[in-house]
Amino acid sequence: MKNYKFVLLLFLSTFLVSCGDDNNDTPLLLSNANLAGTYTIGNLTGEEKETATSSTGAVVDLATSTIEGDTFQVDLLINANGTYSISGLYREVKNTTPNGGSTTETTSILTTDTNGTYQLNGINNTITFTAINGDFLVDTYNVINFNNTIFSINQEDIETSGSNTITSSVTIDFVRD
Repeated sequence: MKNYKFVLLLFLSTFLVSCGDDNNDTPLLLSNANLAGTYTIGNLTGEEKETATSSTGAVVDLATSTIEGDTFQVDLLINANGTYSISGLYREVKNTTPNGGSTTETTSILTTDTNGTYQLNGINNTITFTAINGDFLVDTYNVINFNNTIFSINQEDIETSGSNTITSSVTIDFVRD
C-alpha cells in the first residue's frame, strides 16, 4: 500500500511540475515587431443603422443591416517596417430590415487588393491604415484583442447626409498563420 501511495504521489508531482503555461492568449505589447506576420481573416461582422431626423428633432429608425463575412480566402501581410498588404476574396451576406418591412438578404463576393502603410498608437490601442491603392483596411481601427494567435480590430463610423445618419460598426478577427 505504501508503494502504491508513493507511486501515486510521484506521478502527481511529475504531472504538476511538467505542466507549463501553453496559453497563447496572453496579450502582447502592440508594436510593429510583435504585429509583423501573415494573417488570414477568421471572422468579419458588422452592423449598420440608418436614421432620419425630422424638422422637429424626432429621430426615426429607417433600417438596420447586419453583415457577416465568410468563405475567406484573404491574406494579410504586416511588415515590421510599417507597411501592409491584403488581398483575396471573401463572401459578404447583408441582411437589411427596413422599419416595418421584411428583411432582404444580399450576397456579394468581394475582392480586395490593398497595400499601404500603418501607424500604431499604443496609448489609444489603435492602428491607422493608410492605403496607397485599394480601399479595404483604410482609416483608424481600435485594437480589441492582440496575442500570439489573434489580432482583432473594430471600427465605428457615423456618416451624415442631410437629415439621414448612418451609424456603422465592423469587427474583423485576423488569425496568425
